[in-house]
Amino acid sequence: MTDEALGNLLEAFAHFYWSVPVKFVSAKISEWHPEVTGQQFRRVLDRCDENLFWHHCCVMTEGMEEPEIVIEHLVAIDERDLGNFISARIAAPYREYDEETLFKFKEGLLDMPEADAIIEFAKTELGLDDGWAQQLVDDCVLLQPMALCEGKSWVMSLLDSEKFGEIHFYTVEQVERFRTLGNRLYQVLPNPVLRGWKPNEIENPLLPLDDIPEKDEDIPDGRALMAEFVANCERLGMAAPVSEERLSESAPKRKVGRNDPCPCGSGKKYKKCCGRLEH
Repeated sequence: MTDEALGNLLEAFAHFYWSVPVKFVSAKISEWHPEVTGQQFRRVLDRCDENLFWHHCCVMTEGMEEPEIVIEHLVAIDERDLGNFISARIAAPYREYDEETLFKFKEGLLDMPEADAIIEFAKTELGLDDGWAQQLVDDCVLLQPMALCEGKSWVMSLLDSEKFGEIHFYTVEQVERFRTLGNRLYQVLPNPVLRGWKPNEIENPLLPLDDIPEKDEDIPDGRALMAEFVANCERLGMAAPVSEERLSESAPKRKVGRNDPCPCGSGKKYKKCCGRLEH
């Protein structure tokens, strides 16, 4: 096994468990790849923070009983995220999976009907293309465990996180439907807070705290805060997912009554469609 391949495997462990002891990883790699020497493992591990092979994990020692390989999103912005995760993680043996499962999960290849149902909902009810429908599934995989750590609603966390993207929910009914589909997926997915166990595999599993808006007007709007996000992207030197030109194209061109048909041709009332974009 090359150093690069070994680095990618370390990243797969981090992506799957979010934070996993180096000792556990070392034992599994020795089982799967006996040709990997301790010297090679330490060499690649020492280079983890140099981003030679990957960009999404690092080794943490401070605050840990033993060194752990940690996925970047837990420490990239606020180290309290890592603290919350460590505190919320259950005391149990790590659920073991094979190497193929780790890489499939890392690539978002969830071959299960619960994920397919969300994709179908996204395409038929939200009008999303294949890429953004898959993004909705990926958001569930990320935000449901984070909701357990933060004591927040995973549904509302997702709505807030998409205030700068292409995913928009327009009615409370759509949010209700999505919550039902998302909770079904939650039950059958390996959960990093549960040390890799699926909620339906353990007794009295933690449930994601949940809440939805009481009325349509409470649903966070997708494009209303786009300009602010684009500005922040430019300030940080990042590529914004949607250009400012797209913003101007989405704005209504003339005064329309709230109950009139939306001029965009969606067939919805203006207040339920483009009218929601007004400040």
